[in-house]
Amino acid sequence: MTKNIWDNFKFTSEPEKSAFDYLKEQSEGLTVATGGELKVENEVIDAYIDEEPPRLAALYMLYVVAPKLGNFRRKILTVAEYSEEGRFPVDIVCNIDNEKLVKVSESDFLDKVDFIMKKSLVRTSIENLYRQSLDNNK
Repeated sequence: MTKNIWDNFKFTSEPEKSAFDYLKEQSEGLTVATGGELKVENEVIDAYIDEEPPRLAALYMLYVVAPKLGNFRRKILTVAEYSEEGRFPVDIVCNIDNEKLVKVSESDFLDKVDFIMKKSLVRTSIENLYRQSLDNNK
């Protein structure tokens, strides 16, 4: 019997979605909901997590931006995608209260982001930024 070295590959026409892809898909909703007063900005950086053993990661940050306030931006959450684990699971940190959600699966990802967005501190922070932007227009 001959060994098939291609057995472990996943050949599909659809690329695997990353947490960043899911965040990008949600971005337009804030602009629409606020009539353009606020928008979402997603940023990506490569990182080295200094723990034992060290981990390489891609960090995806979600910011809420107020264009009319000199593009002031508030970091809402950071997602860590670890190279040794693939696209998922990921860790999510809420930058408003520093709560960390670990090993979030792809199927739970948007629910966990929604959970963060519904937190009182996060909601208040975004709503205050919206009001400040409106007040700046007067």
